[in-house]
Amino acid sequence: MTTVKDIYEFIDNIAPFKTAMDFDNVGLLVGDINQKINKVLLALDITNKVVEEATEIGANLIISHHPVIFNSLKKLDANDVPYMLAKYNINAICAHTNLDISKFGVNNSLAEALGLESLQPLNICYSENYNKVVVFCPKDSSNVIRKVIETENVGIIGNYKGCSFSTTGEGRFVPMEGSNPFIGDKGRCETVLEEKIEFLCKKGQTRRIVEIIKNIHPYEEPVVDIFEDKAVREDLSLGLIGFLKDKMSVENFAHHVRKCLKCNGVRYISSSKMIRKVALCSGSGGNLIYDVIRSDVDAYLTGEIKYHELLEANKHDITVVDAGHFATEDVVINPLLNMLSNKYRDIKFLKSSVLKDIINYAVN
Repeated sequence: MTTVKDIYEFIDNIAPFKTAMDFDNVGLLVGDINQKINKVLLALDITNKVVEEATEIGANLIISHHPVIFNSLKKLDANDVPYMLAKYNINAICAHTNLDISKFGVNNSLAEALGLESLQPLNICYSENYNKVVVFCPKDSSNVIRKVIETENVGIIGNYKGCSFSTTGEGRFVPMEGSNPFIGDKGRCETVLEEKIEFLCKKGQTRRIVEIIKNIHPYEEPVVDIFEDKAVREDLSLGLIGFLKDKMSVENFAHHVRKCLKCNGVRYISSSKMIRKVALCSGSGGNLIYDVIRSDVDAYLTGEIKYHELLEANKHDITVVDAGHFATEDVVINPLLNMLSNKYRDIKFLKSSVLKDIINYAVN
C-alpha cells in the first residue's frame, strides 16, 4: 500500500526538498508520513475550497506548489486551512522553490508549453557535485543492474540517460560460517567472472538507488562503492533561456503565450526586435531582470514584474510578457500528476477542479 512517505520520497527524488531556498517552507507540512494513501489531489494552492474538494472526493493527501504554512503560526482558527487539513485528516506535501528549479519542475514545464528549445540556465542558484556509484555483480546479472540505471533516471549525462561504463574481471571470496552464498561453497575460495558497472548519480538519489540495487542483487553481501565526482556538477537555475522554432513579432509572441498558457490575458511591453531568444521565470520573476539583460535575450516571460523593472527592460529594448502568477506556475500540475500516476498505478491522482486563476481582465 502506498504511503505518504512513498509520495514524499518520489517528489524528493525529482525535486529535492533540500534545494529549496532559505526563506521557503517545503515538505510534509501537515500530516503523518506513515499514513496510507487513498486518493491524491493536486493543486497550485491549498485553499478552503480545495480542502472541501479533497474531502468530497475522498482524498487524504493534497500536493501543492505554494506552501500551506509559510510564515510562523501564532494561532489557528477553525476556518484556517491547516486547521481544516488536520480536522479532516488530510496530509499536505508542498514543493515550492525546489520544484521551481527542478529539471522536472515549473520552469521546464513552462518552457515546454511554449515550445522553447535548446534550454540554458538563466540564474544558477544551486550547485552540487554528483556521486559516482560503482557496482560489482556476476556477469550474468549485469543487464538487470543496467536496466535499473535506465528506468530509475540515474546515469543521466546531458540529454542521454542510462549512461554507464563496464569492465570485466575476476571476483574472489571465501564464504564463511553463517553465510548463505549465491555462488560457491563455505570454506572454499571461489572465483567468479564479474562485471564492474559505474554510473553517475545525484547525491539526493544515491541512497534510494543503492537500496534498489541491493534488493535485486543476487549476492548476499553486494559490494557498492560511492565516490564524490568533482568533475560533474548538478546546476539548477531559477529561470531558463530557450529558443522559439521561428521568429515572431512582439504581438504574435504575446498571443502565443496567452494561447499556450490558456491565460485570461497578458500584459506586455514592446521592443524593436523580433522574438526568438526568450528568457523565462515562473511566478514572481521581476527581480531577475538584470540577469535577463545580461543574457542578451529578445523577450522575457514571467508571472509578476514591477514597474521599475519594466522600465529597465524597456531601456535595454527587451520585450516583457507578464502572464500572471497562476498561469506561469499552474502549468506544472499536469506533468507532475502524470509522473505520479505512472509511478503509482494503484492510486488515483486528480487535479483540483475548483482552483482557478482569480484575476480577470476588463475588455471592451
